[in-house]
Amino acid sequence: MGVPTIKTGPMTVEEFYAFTDKRPDNEKWELIDGEPILNASPSHLHQIILKNLIVILSAIERREPQSWEAIPGVGVRVSETSLPEPDVLIVPAGAIQQQPLSRQTHSAVATFEILSPSTEQRDLQWKRAAYSGLASLRYYVVIAQDAAEVVVFAREESFRERRFRSVAATIELPSLAIILPLSEIYRDTGLA
Repeated sequence: MGVPTIKTGPMTVEEFYAFTDKRPDNEKWELIDGEPILNASPSHLHQIILKNLIVILSAIERREPQSWEAIPGVGVRVSETSLPEPDVLIVPAGAIQQQPLSRQTHSAVATFEILSPSTEQRDLQWKRAAYSGLASLRYYVVIAQDAAEVVVFAREESFRERRFRSVAATIELPSLAIILPLSEIYRDTGLA
């Protein structure tokens, strides 16, 4: 029989799924450079901003057919050992329907993160670098929850940072025909 080997290297996405399948459904895990990371429960304010973002993007989708669809809660496979899960992501229309039971995508077109104190550095540094390495990604949008402030990183601008600090501002993602007023993102938060 011999001595069993113990794997000491980074966890793969497949091993991560085997691990998270045994965890409670209310836990949100991400795989970052082979390490499973448990995220803190989101705040009420985080969830209001998330709801607002989903409502805005859904309204755009329903107004007229789009080449994309917005969805929450799906991991973005950026490597064999990294599977971050943005708060909301945009994928090409029909991409998820082709694999309805899949928990991941390789084809994110835009990702949205709502900053939390526990994930702020990872969201602004590691995820920015990881997402910008995806050939399909056009936009990475980071939304603050303690102030009306949004940062957009766009491929057409070499992922250079653009900051919006006024609720009167409007974010445009031109290649997706998306316009996001900060006043709507921050509706009912007390920040607008």
